[in-house]
Amino acid sequence: MTGARPSGLIRDPRSSSRSTLLELLLDVFYIATFAQLSMQLARDLSWRGLANTVILLLAAWWTWSVIAIATDFFDPRERVIQRVLATGMLGVGLMAAAIPSAFAEHGLLFAGAYVGIHLARGLMLVRALRGHFAQLRVKLFLFWFAFSGLLWLAGALTDPELRRALWAAALVIEYIVAALRFPTPGLGRVPLEQYDRLTPHFGERYQQIAILVIGDLVLASTLKLSILGFATARVVIFLAAIAAALLLWQIYVFRTELLVEKSVRRHPRRAVRLAPYVYVVLVAGVIATTAGVDLALAEPFGSTHSGLVALVVGGSFLFLLGRVIFEYELLDRLSRSRIGWLVLMIAVMPALKLLAPIFVVIVNAGILFGVTRTDAWRGRRDAAA
Repeated sequence: MTGARPSGLIRDPRSSSRSTLLELLLDVFYIATFAQLSMQLARDLSWRGLANTVILLLAAWWTWSVIAIATDFFDPRERVIQRVLATGMLGVGLMAAAIPSAFAEHGLLFAGAYVGIHLARGLMLVRALRGHFAQLRVKLFLFWFAFSGLLWLAGALTDPELRRALWAAALVIEYIVAALRFPTPGLGRVPLEQYDRLTPHFGERYQQIAILVIGDLVLASTLKLSILGFATARVVIFLAAIAAALLLWQIYVFRTELLVEKSVRRHPRRAVRLAPYVYVVLVAGVIATTAGVDLALAEPFGSTHSGLVALVVGGSFLFLLGRVIFEYELLDRLSRSRIGWLVLMIAVMPALKLLAPIFVVIVNAGILFGVTRTDAWRGRRDAAA
């Protein structure tokens, strides 16, 4: 590890785009987080339970996206950045453990870990960047996370209803001020040119987290099957879930290299500001589908309620929608075939309530297979043009 010289902290755009082993280790902690979130959603399908899961997901995702931006702007081989990553691991581990009871007795544990991640990162970087132009950027981040942190901690000390409102307000503030470049009285905003410092490493980090969340569908389905037993219907659902995971991967990687190239060369500013908001839609989609498969494995031939359909097919809908938005924003292309599949998903959802859960999972995998086939046709057509 090297020392924390302010000038050496800034990543060289010509450096390797590969993630460090410590960054990959951090991502492992998010596997536990995604698994906890999908199980939490499967346990409570009420509107209140959905709101709780969304709040926890947005909080967990924000820790990952802010750290990913930091390790793209700063050199993750530097000692202080490695401390930021290590602190993030500790905080995310505590957050993941607290998820099942975050709106009960462990609210302070979840909120304290979340606030601690952001404040520790900011304080370490402010100190390391003394006298450097990038210190202003960190101060702006730190100011707003300290402000929203008050809402997080206050919410942790109240009843669940008020906690939900305060935590939601904190997230609204954080996501909006980030989109506005952290405007701060007396300090201004993050300069636009700093969003142009995008490297291929940024695209690789987002690819990795997308693959990891798809892996949660595989992990959760495998564990559920091993617990419930290998009845024929459950094995069929399991195989359909694995197929869905592979198809989601194929949908995601279609033109991904082109997206990364365009992000770095043509639209770095747009990519770095858009990615956190679009990818959370992809992540939410896979978590929802995972929760739906969990419910289907529990009762393959039980009654199918609208919530299960919304999780299984609606989750795939969110994943595909996020991918369509990102491609449109960065490549200026709107896939008509994928739009058609999105419309079909919405159209078939009411009818799927008439089928048993096992068939809902199978139909979802069939739709995803159709998406990949039209993608393949588009690829051959574009190659011939």
